[in-house]
Amino acid sequence: MPIVATCSHCRATFEAAERLADKKVRCPKCGEPTRIVSGADTPGPKTFRGAPAMSRNLIDDAEIPLKDPLADRAAQSLAKRKFRRQVMMIGSLLILAVVLGIGAKIALQEASSLEIPVGSTARGAGAPPLTDRLDWSPYKDPAGWSIQFPGSPTESVPDAGAPIWLCEDPEFGRFLVEVRDQANDDWNNLTGQISVAEAKRNVDSANLMDVSNRTSHFAGGAQVHRIRLAGDIPQEGPQAAIVYKFSLDGKSYTVLWQGDSSQAGSDVVRFFFVSFQKDGSTLLAG
Repeated sequence: MPIVATCSHCRATFEAAERLADKKVRCPKCGEPTRIVSGADTPGPKTFRGAPAMSRNLIDDAEIPLKDPLADRAAQSLAKRKFRRQVMMIGSLLILAVVLGIGAKIALQEASSLEIPVGSTARGAGAPPLTDRLDWSPYKDPAGWSIQFPGSPTESVPDAGAPIWLCEDPEFGRFLVEVRDQANDDWNNLTGQISVAEAKRNVDSANLMDVSNRTSHFAGGAQVHRIRLAGDIPQEGPQAAIVYKFSLDGKSYTVLWQGDSSQAGSDVVRFFFVSFQKDGSTLLAG
């Protein structure tokens, strides 16, 4: 049977099921939790007559669950920390995206400003430089290769089967092409290297010069090796040599320039190398 309970907060009385004795329920007037004391009086004439915040009917048989303030604060704190972490993560991702975008833009700008290594696609070398000073002489060989020398080259055969075309200029240095009737297929391997002795072949005062740089690229069906030598020659000063070597169609090619280090990057030297073509394809860079 119902019993009469008194709210410990607002002192209002209300009816509750007897089985809820010694349990906490919410006051129907103020809504605060209060404990129903066992042994409370049965309903009498003096009950709460004011307008209750809740219905004065018998409280539902189920016990009203109470909130834990500490648990609520902990949950709110956890939610705030999780939100802050998400904000920081999103901010970091945005910063990373901006940095990557700037880096990609710079890389594209740098790549567009670099000279692309010459591949196997045929292209002209352009107009020869210093035509008022130099007498450029195109040379075409029956074997299918051609080049332009900054003067009239002389042809010699110091070694059997290895003809050499040489042009020397007092200002711009030595320009040389050698074609050996032998294959060096190992030069075309991905790990193929040119020995130091081979790199110094046909280089004057080679014993006073050392390899300072090596690069390679594939063009025209061969791996083209570029070796730079440098040294200090007595009475001549700093000297350099740029040597291109590759093996193609059963022959080994050497295209070489040697002279003052200051001329290594000149338009004359670059044009000499770029003008070399094999079967219509440009193989060398400057």
